[in-house]
Amino acid sequence: MSEPELRSQAELLAEIADAREELGASLADLRATVEQMNARPLLTDEEREALEEQAASGELGEDMRSLVEKIQGGEDSWEQVFSGESPNATLLQGHLTRLVDEHAEDLAIAFEELVEREEAKGNFLLDEVPGASD
Repeated sequence: MSEPELRSQAELLAEIADAREELGASLADLRATVEQMNARPLLTDEEREALEEQAASGELGEDMRSLVEKIQGGEDSWEQVFSGESPNATLLQGHLTRLVDEHAEDLAIAFEELVEREEAKGNFLLDEVPGASD
């Protein structure tokens, strides 16, 4: 058996430079995406109105009715609630839990499809997750 070829210092430095360039480009893309997301409103006016109507009617549960009363009363905002900055954010938890339970199968399918799309691109998202290979 022959010894593995040693790469030259120049080759290693070139690979490191390429990796840094790729990382820099990825970070720039990520920053641009975050800026785009931050520039968009959390909810459109129509979405906010529909959510507030459903919540005020009690259709989404008593916690959501209480939450929308605080928001409409000026004590809070949807942005603060959804970002977790609001002390009333816990009022949203029951509604979110019901949504997850109601749509669990759709969420699982969407997650599987996401993983498959990423794997087709060569991004193996779950390969390094502890317990994923058990």
